Amino acid sequence: MWTAVEAFRSFVGKLRQLVWAQLAKRTPSENAFLILVPIVGAGTGAASILIAHLISYLQSKWWGSSGILLEISLTVPWQTKLIILTLGGIVVGCLGWLTRTETRGGGTSSIIHALALRGGAISARQTLPRVLAGIVTVACGGSLGREGPMSQFASAYGSYLGRRCKLSTPHLRILVCCAGASAIAAVYNAPIGGALFALEILIGSFALEVFGPVVVASVISTLIFRGFMGDIPRFVIPHYELISAWELIAYFGLGILGGLASIAFRRVLFWTEDLFQKLPMPAFVKPALGFALVAGIGIWYPHVFGNGYDAVNRTLHEQLPLTLLLILPVAKMVATAITAGSGGAGGLFTPSLMVGALLGGAFGYGVHAWFPAQTAEHGAYALVGMGAVLAGTTHAPLTAMVMIFEQTNSYQIILPLMFVCIISTVTSRLWRGDSMHIEALRRRGVILPRGPEASVMQTLHVSDVMHEQVDRVRVNDTFPVVVDHFLNSRYNNLYVVDEGDRFLGAIPLHALKEMLTQGENLSSVIAVDLLDETFTFVTPADRLADTMDKFWQQNSERLPVVRDAGTRQLLGWISKRDLIGIYNQEILQKQQVLGRFSTGEDSGRREQYVELPTGFQLQTVLVPAALEGQTISEVAPRARHSVHVLAVHRGGGVSGREPVEMPGPGTRLHTGDKLVIIGAVEDIAAFISALATTVAKPGS
Repeated sequence: MWTAVEAFRSFVGKLRQLVWAQLAKRTPSENAFLILVPIVGAGTGAASILIAHLISYLQSKWWGSSGILLEISLTVPWQTKLIILTLGGIVVGCLGWLTRTETRGGGTSSIIHALALRGGAISARQTLPRVLAGIVTVACGGSLGREGPMSQFASAYGSYLGRRCKLSTPHLRILVCCAGASAIAAVYNAPIGGALFALEILIGSFALEVFGPVVVASVISTLIFRGFMGDIPRFVIPHYELISAWELIAYFGLGILGGLASIAFRRVLFWTEDLFQKLPMPAFVKPALGFALVAGIGIWYPHVFGNGYDAVNRTLHEQLPLTLLLILPVAKMVATAITAGSGGAGGLFTPSLMVGALLGGAFGYGVHAWFPAQTAEHGAYALVGMGAVLAGTTHAPLTAMVMIFEQTNSYQIILPLMFVCIISTVTSRLWRGDSMHIEALRRRGVILPRGPEASVMQTLHVSDVMHEQVDRVRVNDTFPVVVDHFLNSRYNNLYVVDEGDRFLGAIPLHALKEMLTQGENLSSVIAVDLLDETFTFVTPADRLADTMDKFWQQNSERLPVVRDAGTRQLLGWISKRDLIGIYNQEILQKQQVLGRFSTGEDSGRREQYVELPTGFQLQTVLVPAALEGQTISEVAPRARHSVHVLAVHRGGGVSGREPVEMPGPGTRLHTGDKLVIIGAVEDIAAFISALATTVAKPGS
């Protein structure tokens, strides 16, 4: 018995050493990220269930039942429809007015913007009113989908947790992607589709370091949602399949039609949005007007109410007549555009699916009538049409085809589905280069970078890497003074300022060489005579991406940094070498060459990069349980490993604020503390290895 206990203790001790060794190899930010990925997936799944029940509850209060909205709306008087939609618009307008936030839209564009240009930072205060507005919009019958409020809440939730745990910018961006993927995966019961949504639409990267966490979060969210809401396909459809290879000709036509329809959908959306913005009335009144107009459409065609799930289901089961198949796509486009343009909040994915199903059904109706033996029933074309319009509006064919497949479990129709999604995407790109989400941002003046490299350079600013000590000469300094400055400098340009420290230009070294041929006339030469007034400058707020363009134009190793273009007060300089260091460290993930320091309080916090000595790096390590109660002098990182401890972060909860102490020899360490250390690469590796193999003292 005693032998078994000792063996178990030995196993636990070795396991603990192994765990600490693995944790010590990663920074606290990396360890926190690994913990947060499943937390975000689980939290998003639970939040999606809560939002779904809240929408059902509000719908039951307004419409008298939480069942299928189409069936309910067919039984109520037209006055009731008008009153319910108008009241919903009033509530949405009041939410926007009281919180002073923009409620319009589904939120996907905002998430893309935050990931590309804000490093994944999303304001919870700005997002929550939009989430509430989305819940109200969907519950009262607005022509938008519930995936909108779910994805908005999830992204803000993931961003909040990541920022509280002080994740690095790359990890924060991935965590927000995990949250967005989890929301889509839960609401559509499509974990693969949700993951592809994040990779193909939100972040535009299929890198393995993004793919793995996104899949994990999507799976966890879907499992939780299925556990409470049921594990069934969103659409249960009859058996459809490709009748013959010749049928691909018909599907080719459907792909082109889907691409053109997606272009028309986008144009109607943006045209309606512009129209409502020009209306001479208060912004909080516009949702009431827009929702009342949607009610007017719904009086004749109640299929446009809500996300259109039941209308799609009836189309797939071939239960709608040809007249409705022709009228409802236009009616749904207009109703969706009015709902969103007037200030309603919600997703555009589900309305896109309905438009695609109706168009595909109408197209298939005609094709099957002409070629009944060679083509499938029009329900098959409705199924494929869903993917066509979704792919055309988002420019994400992989996401479209996988989401349709997961929602229907119809493998037999996958070949035409893949074919049509690609044709629709190509058609949409040729006629209209940007997707719906990118065009929405462009209309707001936001130009997104392409690829993760450009995103990093757009997120960082000159103030993050600028040097504040700068050599300068006054405008009236004599030639010998200028020469003396050049002799004591290793740079090819010398900055010139006036008496108020205002940057006037630069003196290039070549100008000095030309003056050396003047001989006796040099005594009368002053700095202004050598000045190049066209020399380019940057400001602390300039993005590094823009700074790279200015370096290309100026062809200089350094650029001066001024406070702003008006005062032109010289503050410092930035070099090409700084940009190369940022690129190596943040994009290529090479060995750390710059130390990143965060200064200021949460409200005014900014990061600054400081160059480290060659062969040195800055790292944060966890204090293992074996060092509980020991002092810095007892651990002796400097004496034993030539590693310096710069600060101690006292461990708190995962999302708690960590007090920071400047350590002394007598500073005691506790389990969960984080040591900020600096030293040579090999010395830090030896120190981390020693921490991992430290044996706890008896009784500790």
